[in-house]
Amino acid sequence: MVDLENLRRSAGQIDFRFKRTGIHKILVPFFYEDGDMYDIFLEESPVAPDMLRISDRGLTIMKLSYVFDFDTDNKRDVLRSIISQNRVQLDNGAIFVDATPETFHQSLYQLLQTLTKVSNVDILSRDVIKSMFYDLLGEFVNDIFDKHAVVERFAPLREDDNLVVDYKINADKPIFLYGVKDDSKASKVVISCLNFQKSSIPFRSLIVHENLDQLNSFNKKQITNISDKQYWTLDDFKLGGAEYIQRELSVS
Repeated sequence: MVDLENLRRSAGQIDFRFKRTGIHKILVPFFYEDGDMYDIFLEESPVAPDMLRISDRGLTIMKLSYVFDFDTDNKRDVLRSIISQNRVQLDNGAIFVDATPETFHQSLYQLLQTLTKVSNVDILSRDVIKSMFYDLLGEFVNDIFDKHAVVERFAPLREDDNLVVDYKINADKPIFLYGVKDDSKASKVVISCLNFQKSSIPFRSLIVHENLDQLNSFNKKQITNISDKQYWTLDDFKLGGAEYIQRELSVS
């Protein structure tokens, strides 16, 4: 049995409204942009009878879906990142945190902070745009080339399908196009290209960076040494990449 009076005293500026047996709505002075109060509920945790579950029961994402679609992997990754960074959990659309009566106050405001960020479309959109480099690169490549001219996730070496090219642009000497967002991807590209060269695979490497300056000096030097052509940013590639590729294809 949850001691609501004790929780009310420990948290302050909150109240409870009975919803149905075992579930109470927590009334808090936090509001969505449309003026509605946050939808937060209290119940016993299904994983431990001595724990409390504080949850929005999926209503925040449902409300957000009216104006914002989680229709790509990157958008869903941003949502999962917000959830994990704030040390709460996500299950079938519901955002929740389990707490003891002693940690109820801290856990409640932890969840409130998370819901504030998730429900703020401007903040969420900025985070999504930051994470959509690969999506935006793919859209541009597929816009400028016929689908038969491009092979996505091409593995040139049958014996090692971990060495994958983001986009193979077909030609007698094909262009292997990579998007590079961070040091981890830069290292993979360097290793892949060196292995292709060692195996005498004919290709020209084209690297499109989210921001070349974000790489550490070692990776910047390595990827510059192995690449035939680089664009420092996606915007640079959009300005001149299509013309460069057409010139290369015309002499292949």
